[in-house]
Amino acid sequence: MSIHRLLRTALVAIVALSLTACASLPTSGDVRPGLSSTDHDADTDVTYVPNGPSVGASSEQIVRGFIDAASSPADNWAIARQFLAAEFADNWKPHAGVTIDTSISDRRFEAADPEDAGDTQIIQLSMKQSGSVDEAGVYSAVAGPARGAELTFQLKKNEQGEWRITVAPDGVVLDAPAFAAADVFRPYALQFFDPTWSYLVPDVRWFPKRKSTASRVVQSLVDGGPSPWLAESVRTAFAGDIELARDTVPVEGQIAEVELTAAAQGADAATLGRLRTQLERSLIGAGVTGVRLMSGGRELVAPAVPVAPATVDSRPLVLTDEGFGYLVGGEVENLPRVAEEILTFPQPIRAIVAGPDGAPFTVVQSEAGTVYSIGDGQINELDSRPGLIAPSLDRFGYTWTVPATAPSGVLAWTSEVAERPVAGFGDASAISQLVVSREGTRVAAVVTVGSQQQVEVAGVVRDERGLPTRIGEPISLGWLTGPVLGMAWLDSETIGVLTKDGDDTLLLQMPIGGPSVTIDVPDDAVALAPSTPASSVRLLGADGVLWSRSGPTWQSERANVRVLATQISGS
Repeated sequence: MSIHRLLRTALVAIVALSLTACASLPTSGDVRPGLSSTDHDADTDVTYVPNGPSVGASSEQIVRGFIDAASSPADNWAIARQFLAAEFADNWKPHAGVTIDTSISDRRFEAADPEDAGDTQIIQLSMKQSGSVDEAGVYSAVAGPARGAELTFQLKKNEQGEWRITVAPDGVVLDAPAFAAADVFRPYALQFFDPTWSYLVPDVRWFPKRKSTASRVVQSLVDGGPSPWLAESVRTAFAGDIELARDTVPVEGQIAEVELTAAAQGADAATLGRLRTQLERSLIGAGVTGVRLMSGGRELVAPAVPVAPATVDSRPLVLTDEGFGYLVGGEVENLPRVAEEILTFPQPIRAIVAGPDGAPFTVVQSEAGTVYSIGDGQINELDSRPGLIAPSLDRFGYTWTVPATAPSGVLAWTSEVAERPVAGFGDASAISQLVVSREGTRVAAVVTVGSQQQVEVAGVVRDERGLPTRIGEPISLGWLTGPVLGMAWLDSETIGVLTKDGDDTLLLQMPIGGPSVTIDVPDDAVALAPSTPASSVRLLGADGVLWSRSGPTWQSERANVRVLATQISGS
């Protein structure tokens, strides 16, 4: 079963919603399963109260009850610890991570010996694992179909003759629907800066829903830093000797008090402002609205710094027979400096990527595959290598091109039509999609590794001028079985992938650091483009009909659209 089929099944179980050809998820909040990281109320220990061990329970029933009780972190997993032997209860580490399996019904429990064989027992749990969360809160999807996994539990009878667990794996076990519902573990976006200190870049982590979550978020942000795959592409103001002086972060009236070491007292206003910005934006998901910075018993006062929005224009950017520009009320408002050249372009156009704000050029790919830059009356040929996939464009003005059969042949083109190689994707044998994030720190791609087609995301390493020099070690967001028709950054945390699965056309919303969601779309969709809000993603049908999401349905917005262009930023 492919990942989008698996997760569509899980989603049905979560929301009890029958998806039809035009059905969708609710559009409030971010495009991710469960609650948005920006929509959480102040966290409290979960109210779900599982049962403790029953008198006379079998060894298998004790293991089942323990796994069920471990889904409640209330009082430091107090109920789950009742299933453990007294000498082991304090040694079990539930914070170590999460093992995510496909379904409770797929779990198989097997005892090593008959229960009457003695006072000790081994129970083997077999499952189909679909993902995991490590001790740092980083989510990882299984690369490929759900794989078989086993966990071993050892039990012993206590003095009262009751079975209790003496050895168990650290961490907890959750099935995919329960995990995606975010009732036990929730996603929290740690915020780091891009190298220019202009944009925030999210690094999503999953932590238990508890009163102490604010402390966990701050500890991970300040002392943990970004995930390894992202570390070379972002910056943090928590550098040098600026560290936490106190691990606990008390929250009163939605204001978090963060105590820093003495080194923070010597920081300049810009650094303190960046510290505050990272903390406040990272703590939004924990119900915090403000931060009080403290060091050595005194408050450090500095306002948060302004951050550029990584959004696009809410209006679709299209090419029709009448013009090239933003669609307003069914009419096209031509884009200055490029509309005339694109309308009179001598070849049929396959793809268009609009330049960042203020850039006087747009990137075009002809049906023959050649990539050009167009603007201010000039048409410059950039790349004519055979088999080029759709180009991408970053906010620094570099155009990215790569042939489908040569993933390691990525080139970044300057506005002066000079090529620069970008190292990366050395393990892939083919590539069908490549898009750079709007703040320029990450790149997403659909690559083939071995016989498997998967969606990957990696950090972009740049020099001091902003020139991309290398693509970092990628992480996998999921695998695909059918052809990919298009891909786009829907927002700063989510990739949208338009794909075919048999006769169905699907839109996969793939958060970077969480489980994916599948949405059915019009079957003739052949291209997609982001919008603002991200839930209003646009699709283009093979017949030229432009579709947009409106609530739970897709609505036609305009006919006779030749190309749906990709925007890099808002106007």
